[in-house]
Amino acid sequence: MTEEELDGFKELAESVNKVTQDVFLIYEPQVDRIYRNKVKDEKEIERVIDALLDYCYDDKMLLLFKRLCRYYYEINPSATCEYAYIYREMWDEESDEESQL
Repeated sequence: MTEEELDGFKELAESVNKVTQDVFLIYEPQVDRIYRNKVKDEKEIERVIDALLDYCYDDKMLLLFKRLCRYYYEINPSATCEYAYIYREMWDEESDEESQL
């Protein structure tokens, strides 16, 4: 790998990290508000869960996703299970390895 390619890769990684940090700053207060205010609006909760799913490669975002799913499970267990399956399909490497056996 050339120095130029390495620099490009570093820039890309920094950009992804910046975007993820920005998204965390957007969604952390939303998850907190839903939890604190005991929001029951399923469409609102699912909108946030859907958005969080895209960033579950990041540990902080995964914690937000799990927190909201634990909360949502009391409201709609079947939908929450579906989100767990979607997460596994997208991000769970162990599931990928098991399916290849």
